[in-house]
Amino acid sequence: MDVTNKVLVKKYNKNDFRFYEYFRNHLSNIGVDEMEQLHKKLPKDFIPNKKVNVQDDQDLKIYEYLYSIDRGYSLKSSDEKGDFLKECEKFVQMLSKDVFCEDLVYQAKPTLRVHFHNNLAVGGFHRDRDYNHPIEEINIWVPITRAYETCTIWIETAFNNNDFKPISVNYGEFIIFDSGLKHGNHINRTGISRLSFDLRVIPLSKWNSVKLSGTSIDQNKSFEIGDYYEMMSTTKEL
Repeated sequence: MDVTNKVLVKKYNKNDFRFYEYFRNHLSNIGVDEMEQLHKKLPKDFIPNKKVNVQDDQDLKIYEYLYSIDRGYSLKSSDEKGDFLKECEKFVQMLSKDVFCEDLVYQAKPTLRVHFHNNLAVGGFHRDRDYNHPIEEINIWVPITRAYETCTIWIETAFNNNDFKPISVNYGEFIIFDSGLKHGNHINRTGISRLSFDLRVIPLSKWNSVKLSGTSIDQNKSFEIGDYYEMMSTTKEL
């Protein structure tokens, strides 16, 4: 599937994946019974008191708790995973078989995001390649709660157009877009908070042309299979 200069919205079968259940159960342990009301339900020290920026958007206290959703996030080996990361692996297998129709090299541990009401989820508009990522990457963006207007991702319609548009998606849908498209978010004025996760894939047919350098800004992992990436075969059994 060619996604060059494109933004695509796809659906998946919610009955096949338990993403919502994992996040809901995890957050209920700290008193959150409505995920869209995180900004009202979380302990106060979990709520940022200033606008996040590029350097600190993953440093909020909420992320320390969110990433404990799976023991694999704290383990060095990408092969050591709990139920949530195994569910993500199953999702990538679906992408490999049903969407891309080829093997994928993929981000082993997806990035979790919170877009609080009256704040940002990421610090600025960017392309991932601005932060060492290979240009062959394709972005996969998966909401856990409603994502619309100022609580969703905004993506330019074509390379260097800077005409950012909000992509409205619900739980059970996901966005695929060319990593060369600049993207980001605005201050969330919707009255709800948004939860999502994102990961990056590279079709195996393009892997040999990838030029690797540097490390990832959030996870400080090298862009190699066995560290930042794993490889998913269309025939792999989970």
